[in-house]
Amino acid sequence: MATQDVPADKRVRSRPGGQAERSAATRAKLISATIATLNALGYAATTTIEVVRRARVSRGAMLHHFSTRADLLLATAEHILREQEIERRDVLRTVERGEPRFFSITDAMWNTMQQPEAVAVTEIMLGGRSDPEIHAPFSALMKGFNRRLLDGPNEVADDFGYTNGRLVRAMARLHVAAMRGLVIDKLYWDEDDTSINDAFELLVWYKGLVMRRLDDPAFATVVPTRDRPLRPKPLS
Repeated sequence: MATQDVPADKRVRSRPGGQAERSAATRAKLISATIATLNALGYAATTTIEVVRRARVSRGAMLHHFSTRADLLLATAEHILREQEIERRDVLRTVERGEPRFFSITDAMWNTMQQPEAVAVTEIMLGGRSDPEIHAPFSALMKGFNRRLLDGPNEVADDFGYTNGRLVRAMARLHVAAMRGLVIDKLYWDEDDTSINDAFELLVWYKGLVMRRLDDPAFATVVPTRDRPLRPKPLS
C-alpha cells in the first residue's frame, strides 16, 4: 500500500520518532521535571516557568499538553499514583499468596512511599489543600486511590480465610496514615534515618502482633462502632 493511502494516525504511530512519540516524550519530560521541582523547591515554587526550564522544552510545548499549572500538577499526581500501584502489584505477585503476601504489603507500600515521586505527591497533597484550583479534583483522585489501597489488603486477607474486612481496612488505614506521617517527618529530620526506619519496623511488628491475635474469637470477630470502638484487651 502506498504511503498516501495509509490513514494519518496510522502513519504517526508506525513511524519511529513520529509526532505521537515525540509528544509522549515531551509529556514525560514535563512530568519528570514537575516531580524534580516539587522535591527540590516544594509546592509553592513549582511554577510552570520553572518546570519548562528544567524540562528544556518550550512554553508552547507545555501548553499543548497542560493548559494550566493545576492541570500539570494533577496529571503528575495521577501518573505517580498509577505507576506506584503497578509497581506494588508487580512486587506482590512474586510473593506467595496468603499470609506472606499480606505481610509484604506493608514493605511494598513503604518502598514506594520513600521514592521522590511519593514526596512529590505529598507536596501536592499538602499544598493543594488550600489551593482552590486543585483541591477538589485532587481530593477526588486521592479518594479513588485510597479506596483501592484499602481494598487490596482485604482481597489478600481472604486468601487465608480472614473475613473481618472492617478490621483489616482499619489496620490498613492506620498503616497508610502512619507511613505518610513518617514520609513528612523525614522531610524535616536533621539526623540520619535510623529512628524513622525503627518506627517503620515497629509498625511491621504491630501488624504481626495483630495478626497473631486473630485466632482469638473475642478479638477477631469484633466490629467497632461509633458507640463501641475497637479496644482489644491487653496481652497477658
